[in-house]
Amino acid sequence: MKNSLRILGCYSGSGGYGRFPSSQLLILNKKFYLIDCGEGTQFLLKKYNIRLNSIDNIFISHLHGDHYFGLPGLISYFNLKGRNKDLNIYGPKGLKKIITLIMKSGKSWTSYNLNFIEIESKNKVIIDNEEISVESLKLYHRIPTTGFIFKLKNNDLNISYAYCSDTQFFPEICDLIRNVSILYHESTFLEKHSDLALKTKHTTSLQAAKIAKKSNANKLILGHFSARYKDLNEFKLEAATLFPNVFIAKEGDVYSF
Repeated sequence: MKNSLRILGCYSGSGGYGRFPSSQLLILNKKFYLIDCGEGTQFLLKKYNIRLNSIDNIFISHLHGDHYFGLPGLISYFNLKGRNKDLNIYGPKGLKKIITLIMKSGKSWTSYNLNFIEIESKNKVIIDNEEISVESLKLYHRIPTTGFIFKLKNNDLNISYAYCSDTQFFPEICDLIRNVSILYHESTFLEKHSDLALKTKHTTSLQAAKIAKKSNANKLILGHFSARYKDLNEFKLEAATLFPNVFIAKEGDVYSF
C-alpha cells in the first residue's frame, strides 16, 4: 500500500500469548520507516514479505529492551543479504555505543554505513524534506523516551501519524498531535490497574482515549499490552466509552490512511 501502517509487534516487554514486543512499519509515499525494533522484528518483516532493502530509516523510542533488542539481529541480517546502502538509525543517546559494542564483540562489521542520529527526549524536528517531516515528541517514562509524529507534505489528504511509545498519562502532547490521522498510544493497563500504570509510568486504555479525544485524532490504535490480560477486547470496550473510533493493535494488521 502507498500510505499505510503495519503493526508488527504490539505487546509489552513481558510478552505472552504468541505476541511480540513493539515494532511497526510505516509506509508513506512508498518510503518505508521502521518504528521501534523489539525482539523478533526481522522474522516478522520476513513473515509479512516486507522488502528489507526498502527500509532506510529506523526510529527507536527509548532504551528499554522490548523496543530495540531486535536491532542487532536486523542489522546483521541486512549484512548477510548484501545490503550496500546507508541505514539511518534515529535513537537516544547510548544506542550507538551499545550497537557498536555488539558488532565489535562479534567481529560483525557491516558492509554498509550505519548512520546514528542521536535524538533527545524533547519536541524537535528531526527530518524535514520535500516529502515528509518527522518530529520527536517528549514523553514521560522511567528513562528518556520519545514519541514520533510523521507528516506527509503536499498531500490533499493531510496524512499524519503519531506514535506515542511508553509514557505516563501526559496530555501536554495533545497540541502537538492535534488532528492527527492515526494515533498509536501505549495502553499497558486497564483502568482498574491505574495504580500500576502510575507506578511504572505507563498509560491505561481510558487515559489513551482521553489523549485521542483531546487531540481530536481521527483514529486511535491501542498497544503495548501487559501480558496479564488475556482478553484484549476489554481495552477497546473501556476506551470506546470516551473515544469510539478505537482499534486494538494486532500483529500483521494494516491500517490505511
